[in-house]
Parts: sequence; C-alpha cells; structure tokens
Amino acid sequence: MSAHELKFVASMTVCPSDIRKIRARVERAVASVDPLHNVLITPLFVNANSLAMTHEIAEEQAGRSVFFDSGGYYVQSGKLKYSELYMPLLTAYRNNRWASVYILPDHVPTSLDTEETVETKVQETIQNSEMFFREMPDELKGRAMPVVHGRTQKQVDECLKAYIRLGVRYIGFGSFGTMGKNSSVNIATQSAVQLAKYVIQIAHSHGIKVHLFGLGVPALVAMIKGIEADSFDSSAWLKAAGFGQVFLPFMRAYNISHGSVISELQKGITIDQFSQYQHLTGHKCLYCQPPSYLQEHKMNRAIHNLIVIAETVQMVNTGNYNHIQKIYHHGSKKYQEEFENWLL
Repeated sequence: MSAHELKFVASMTVCPSDIRKIRARVERAVASVDPLHNVLITPLFVNANSLAMTHEIAEEQAGRSVFFDSGGYYVQSGKLKYSELYMPLLTAYRNNRWASVYILPDHVPTSLDTEETVETKVQETIQNSEMFFREMPDELKGRAMPVVHGRTQKQVDECLKAYIRLGVRYIGFGSFGTMGKNSSVNIATQSAVQLAKYVIQIAHSHGIKVHLFGLGVPALVAMIKGIEADSFDSSAWLKAAGFGQVFLPFMRAYNISHGSVISELQKGITIDQFSQYQHLTGHKCLYCQPPSYLQEHKMNRAIHNLIVIAETVQMVNTGNYNHIQKIYHHGSKKYQEEFENWLL
C-alpha cells in the first residue's frame, strides 16, 4: 500500500457561539494532534461571523486549511432546491478567496431516488460543475473540487471524464448510501465503497486527489485509508455528541450519557467499560479524564470525539497495524472481518 497521508477535515457549519466554544476547548485540550488542521464550512449556511472566525482559525497556525462546501448536503436534506444553489454560491466564492478548496455545486442522490432521478442528478451535477468552473475567478480554479456522483460505473465514468478534462487537482466522491431523516446520513454500502475505490484509482492515475464526503466514524477510518482516499470530512463527532454518544479510536460510537441498551444504534457503555476501552486504544484527553466529564456536557463529548477522529487518522497514517487490529478485534463483529480486507 502506498504511504500517502490521509487527512481528516472537521465539518463545522455551526453558529458563531459554537465555533467559539469549539475553538476555545480545542486550545484548552492541548492534544497531541491538531483536530482543526483542516476544517469544512458551508459559506451559504453560516453567517458572516462564523465565516470570519473560521478564517481566523485557519490563520492561527501554519498549514491549516479551510474547505468551502457547496451546500449539496442541504439540498439533499430538503433545505433548498438545487437550482437555488448556483448563483449565491458563486457570489460567496467570489467574495471569499481565502479558502484552500472550493467544492462545486453537486446534486446528491439518496438511497430513495429512482434510477431516473439519480441519472438526472448526475447529469445536472456535471453540467453545473463545468459551467460553475468556467465562471469562477481564475485564481480559484486550481482549488476547485467537483463531485463525482452515481450508482453505476458508467455514471461515475461520465463525471470523471468531464472533471479530468477541466484539469482540476481535487475530486470529491459523495455517492454513499443514505439513511435517516431526510436521507441526510451517509452510510458506507459495499457497492458505494467499490465505486469510491474505482474513482480513487482513476483520479490518482491522473495525479488528482480524492476527498470522501460525510463518512466520519472512527471504525471506518481503516477502510478510508485502505482504499487510498486522500481526505474525508465528518460532522459525526458533533452530531454524535448531541445524542450522548462518544468515540474511541477505530471503535463504534457508544452512548455514555445514560446506560441505554435499548437499541443497537444507541448502544450504552458504562464508565468502567469506557475506561477499559480507553486503555485498549491508548486515548486520553482533557475531556474524558475522568470519563464522567463526558456525561456532563455535550461540548465535552464533541471535542473528545473530534480529538479521537484526528488521533485515529494519525494512528492509521503512522501504520501501527498490530495495535489497530487489536482494537478492531475487541470492537464490533461487523468490523473485525473487514479489517484484513481494508488494510492488510
């Protein structure tokens, strides 16, 4: 496997007070990794203060970068129509030329879409990406990231062909399966992972980097690294915290705010179990020392989760596969068998 480095991009399209809290708590944590090294924000869905603060975060430390998201996710979850995205997005990008990556307007298919709807969305994404790219200021074109969508290899090929022709340096892949309210949660279905792997192989053969959208639980990091993606973003660290869930490197999320064992999704964990898993994974941070801190405040859980994902990526990049395998072995059965396919 190549020694390329995987990047984690923290998605935080949130209000200024949340950005302020996240930033202050990350500073206080003095973690061994910088969880805000790469940040993703949707300029159309934050106010000017959030945008300014994100710019400050990027300026604070050398090497930090900001990804501007198109808002395709908000179309996917029904907040606005795809046709309403184009002009406001172009204006936002023209007015803010300091970001590292500019994601082009994509029309995200969901698992509920018919074959015809998916085909329409793919064609709209290609046409609008080409047009949008042409209308972007020249200085931003080298930072443009069009998004590949599709359920079939043919659809994916059409996207790839169009984007390679544009001469871009980055391509995104966002056609994972969806679930949840308004189909707003991405899941890594087997067929989507195969398509993502294919996109990465073709893109890399043209010297283009590939970003995966919205797959951000620690248990999937070995897969993301294994298929040689260059980066991925996630807002799962923040969403999970709101549901009382906590992360640990390479493990599934567990509910720590109360001992719920009601459902598989909201699987509960006791403080003692959590401490054992801490020992197994080697994770410690200001917000889980002692673990009872995680029960007290959503923001404690959020920053803990954020640091955990950044650490998980660092662990997979440094390649201590024996330790990683040991963690998977103690985790969810679903992932135990997968580890070898992914990384070994």
